[in-house]
Amino acid sequence: MARPFRGIGLHEDPAPEYDAVVIGAGVGGLTCANLLAATGLKVLLAEQHYVVGGYCSSFTRRGFKFDAASHFYPLLGNSETITGKLLRQLGVETEWIQMDPIDHLHFPDGSRYSVPADFNRYLAEVKTMFPQEAAHLDAFFAEVRTLYLLGLLGYFRGKNSDHLETHKGESLRSALDRNFDDEKLKLLLTADCPHWGGPPKRVSYVFDCMLRLSYFLGNYYPRGGSQKFADDLAATVERNRGDVVLRASAHRIRVKDGRVTGVELDLGPISKRRRVFVRSRYVVSNADMLQTCTRLIGREHFEPDHIERLRSFRRSYPCYLMHIGLANATAEELYHAQGYYWDGWDPDALGTTSLRFKFFVPTLFDPDVAPKGAQIIIIQKVLEMDYDGIGDWDHHKAGIDAFVLEHLDRMIPHFNERAKVRLSASARTSYSYTLNDSGAMLGWEMSPDQLGNDRPDISGPVGGLYYTGHWTRPGGGITPVIISAMKAAEAITGNRYF
Repeated sequence: MARPFRGIGLHEDPAPEYDAVVIGAGVGGLTCANLLAATGLKVLLAEQHYVVGGYCSSFTRRGFKFDAASHFYPLLGNSETITGKLLRQLGVETEWIQMDPIDHLHFPDGSRYSVPADFNRYLAEVKTMFPQEAAHLDAFFAEVRTLYLLGLLGYFRGKNSDHLETHKGESLRSALDRNFDDEKLKLLLTADCPHWGGPPKRVSYVFDCMLRLSYFLGNYYPRGGSQKFADDLAATVERNRGDVVLRASAHRIRVKDGRVTGVELDLGPISKRRRVFVRSRYVVSNADMLQTCTRLIGREHFEPDHIERLRSFRRSYPCYLMHIGLANATAEELYHAQGYYWDGWDPDALGTTSLRFKFFVPTLFDPDVAPKGAQIIIIQKVLEMDYDGIGDWDHHKAGIDAFVLEHLDRMIPHFNERAKVRLSASARTSYSYTLNDSGAMLGWEMSPDQLGNDRPDISGPVGGLYYTGHWTRPGGGITPVIISAMKAAEAITGNRYF
């Protein structure tokens, strides 16, 4: 399918000067470029890959359109939310399919629970499953609602409160232990914690409250897959007279007298690279923050302890992905197989022994991303690992392949004969396409000590430099990343977006 934006051609150069250059076309960079271009600034969006989107992109094999990584998008189809409203105002044309149930959970005892999209139904069902915890559930979700609202004000708008401060340092695991005794209930309430790329003992309780309730305001899948959403964002940049250039790797951000002056870009395919310098008043980096500072700018432009502080942050876990195109399969056959599979009751071991994997079937929401009569399966396995300690990546990936395939052979009749496409990706693959340090899923971990004022701000340490994405405030995930883009654009233009 042809992409809906032109992009600067392989043999063309960008203009010699722009008001702003945005490095990296993940959702944060795409959104920020849109906001800047919509105000009339001359904007260049530069992406090192041959597609836009970063983790929110897709690739096609033998007629199967696979989401590269991200596969659900809270709030974006709901025009009453901050981010959904913004997309409508920008004129982004993506059509959204609401996911109901939101997710499915498979427990170690063989039971299964599907999370409905209606909150009142969800709470009633959970109270029926755990009648002895009913009063505690009412109290817990009353607190969750309060912290959801206070978290939006505190982390998104910078308006803190005493009640929020009381809970800012609390982990999700601590909050669950404080409220409940039943281990199965606690697992149910934290079973989607892999979305955060970290264990409940280090995930912020307040941030989890914000994500937990956002699901019930709408969890969505983009019709046509993740690439359609990313391409639609790029198309709106061009409609506002911004430029998009692919296969454009940032080589250096030039700095003079403490302020950015522009970006050196390496353009074109690797075998025929050419370097150009683009002058700009502002540079917005949607790239890995540590690489931005060390490789693109250089230590000489920072205070001595700045780089060391960045190195001290804990990264979110990376994940392994397997993409499968299954022939002669029906939606009904795979419906009950989808969801998270927990083999142990300890949610803090999600990156090692407790969580088997997540089984996602995008064709249940949009059948057109696969050939007729076929289905797509995406396996996602969060991993706690020593990225730098792995010497043989092929061996590492082959071991996880074998683990996943052993389970799939048991779960799906005649799996081997019907799997027409099967590909897998390691943390190293994620790094190669996104340059995220160690293949991190969501930038730095969303732990209480790495959020708010303890997470790097959107304003960089040199004049005219700004950040967007999951390495900056407010944090990782689609909604926080879009909020970071709004804040970066606001700092540059002076416009208020929410």
